[in-house]
Amino acid sequence: MVDIYALITSLSSILNLFLGALVFSRSIKKSSNIVFFLMTISTTAWVVSVYLSDYFKLPEKALLFIKLANISAIWAIYLFLFFTFIFPKEFRELLARLKICYIIFPIVFSVLFFNKWIITDVEIETWGSNPKTGKLVVLYVAYLFATILFGISNLVRKYIKSTRIEKEQLKFISFGLILTIISAILLNAIIPLITGSARSAKLAPVTTIFFLFFTFLAITRYHLFGIEVILTEILVGVIGLLLIVQIFMAQSTLWRIVNSGIFVLFCVFGYLLIRGVFREIKRREELEKIAQRERVLREEAERLAQEFQRLDKVKNQFILTTQHHLRTPLSIIKGYLATILGGIYGEIKNQKINQALKNTLLATQRLITLVNEFLDISQFQLGKGVLKKEEINLKDVLNEVVLELKPEAEKKKLYLKMVFKAKDLKLKADFQRLKEAFFNLIDNAIKYTQKGGVEIKVESKAPETLLVSIKDTGIGMSKETLSKIFKGLFERGKEAEAVELTGKGIGLFISKTLIDAHGGKIWAESQGPGKGSTFFVELPKK
Repeated sequence: MVDIYALITSLSSILNLFLGALVFSRSIKKSSNIVFFLMTISTTAWVVSVYLSDYFKLPEKALLFIKLANISAIWAIYLFLFFTFIFPKEFRELLARLKICYIIFPIVFSVLFFNKWIITDVEIETWGSNPKTGKLVVLYVAYLFATILFGISNLVRKYIKSTRIEKEQLKFISFGLILTIISAILLNAIIPLITGSARSAKLAPVTTIFFLFFTFLAITRYHLFGIEVILTEILVGVIGLLLIVQIFMAQSTLWRIVNSGIFVLFCVFGYLLIRGVFREIKRREELEKIAQRERVLREEAERLAQEFQRLDKVKNQFILTTQHHLRTPLSIIKGYLATILGGIYGEIKNQKINQALKNTLLATQRLITLVNEFLDISQFQLGKGVLKKEEINLKDVLNEVVLELKPEAEKKKLYLKMVFKAKDLKLKADFQRLKEAFFNLIDNAIKYTQKGGVEIKVESKAPETLLVSIKDTGIGMSKETLSKIFKGLFERGKEAEAVELTGKGIGLFISKTLIDAHGGKIWAESQGPGKGSTFFVELPKK
């Protein structure tokens, strides 16, 4: 008959060493892999020594292997504690202390075992060897429990602080540890209490295979590929073990050969099954990673959009506050200048001073007008601006603008003409705001035209829409400039900067904001630098 105890011990030892060697081969320089490999060696020595302590019936040899079993257990548990410090991340603040100080304990206990302080002798019973304990056995047991609890507390603390992947790793390690502890309690306490025999306690070291197996999975797979792979591997492993047992249990050589063939075929197909499931889950995990990255990027984009809105609101509030504070002192300056020119403080006899004051008053008035325009624009951007819409005639708006700008065009010897192709030019709009928008556009056209002139044409694009085109023979614009001119605040092209260094593109910004507020559209076209430009404004009649 096959010795089941020997068979279980052998399989456990082989599996322990296989797991340790496989992890070590993955990375021979990684500290967690090295410690895990040493832990499997110590555990294997523990398992084998416990078996050999029962196998040899001579007290001297049984005592030797019992001591070796306990020494191996000391180092296995110490390495378990070490492992909890370095996997998946190091506890740097305590790791140095563990290396230097805590290693003293397993060294001291190893020495004490050979001096009869913990185990003094052994008796050979029918079920196996029964050790006799010494004076320091309580200290030894306390050390074992303290070390295990210390390691478990490390795992708990790491789990609380860990990220998604690390949590999955620690879940698997904890699951294996729980299985090992439950199995050990069952074999060491519950079964002996029920049966009255301590024979089952000899299998307690074998239970460490649960912890080592699930820790192996956490290290090698990081549990990134789902429980499906793990369950498949467990199923294949269990069936494989049963087939091995069947080989040893066979009653004849022929059936052993047959069972061996079945085992080989099972290993091949089991490997293909695991690899197939592994690849499928891996593809799914890769898709999940991509989706996770997309979620992170989307959240970051939303955060940046919210931050941009916040900054834009702060910027607008700042502009509003600044304009309010500018308007008051400018109005005071204008009032004093008007008072001085009115002669309240006496007649100004020097004509040069008088003209300088008039010029200053005119510049101040222009600056006040500009500040008011910006204040209105800021109100529109914040959604607080209100248009005083009424039924007006677009022809009247353009006539007033042309009348005011005609002197400037004549000064540069440019023609300034209007063409009305639409009969009905009535629309609902804010007369003053619309005048400001067209004034800036036509003023720009005159400013950047050196010869030729400007033509303003109005036509009906649709029954309820009017289209105004302002065509000049000026400097024109490149395709690059056209693509940017209305996308940024105060955007000007390189061609405009070459002609007018002091310009800031404020007029276009104001015009676009006012046209948008009316529900209209504005855009520009040009054949290229030096070939003139045409600005189009599309306005709804209602």
